[in-house]
Amino acid sequence: MNCRHYKKRLLRFLMVKTAAVRAGIKPGALLRVARCYRLSRDESKGKICLYQNEILEELKLKFRILKNDPDSALVLFYDPERLAETLENARNAAYLAVRGYEKCRRLEDYLTTLEDQCRRIPLPHEVGIFIGYPLKDVMGFIERAPRTPVLRGDWQVFGEPEESLRLMRLYRCAEQLAEKIIETYQDIETCLEQIANINIHQTVRS
Repeated sequence: MNCRHYKKRLLRFLMVKTAAVRAGIKPGALLRVARCYRLSRDESKGKICLYQNEILEELKLKFRILKNDPDSALVLFYDPERLAETLENARNAAYLAVRGYEKCRRLEDYLTTLEDQCRRIPLPHEVGIFIGYPLKDVMGFIERAPRTPVLRGDWQVFGEPEESLRLMRLYRCAEQLAEKIIETYQDIETCLEQIANINIHQTVRS
């Protein structure tokens, strides 16, 4: 297979998964971007090799490679303004301070510390704050013994579920609208512009 032939498919997948970030309702999205992206579970169909930098640049989103592995990279896509606002929240900042981020003052400080954490352990669970999970759910997951989640959706929910469910609906709606936009428009630039301009809140209310 010609890996270039499938580049657009991977790009479309990433456009959908980062739609809530581009639309300004989610501070970040954590995705693993493969150097060889498997299109099918069927081993006979092989792997499709794609170049990370080319794909990442075409998305036109801020990103931070948190960890590089031989076959893939763990990438945080983020909206700088939205993420800074999330990290400046007093309760989020206080919790992150006890998780090793006590010296962080600027967005870059937090990103550098998160990257350092990813080098030490497979996945630091406080990353949930960076990608828009409610603090109560992040804390519940990290400190869950003897607690159990009240439900499992896109993430595990602890405590009152209403806000968590509202956010899940928003994030899913962004992905669904992005899929429709990509089906409608062929040009990548137009798709990115349309995704950035969708009114998620109005759609969910209606």
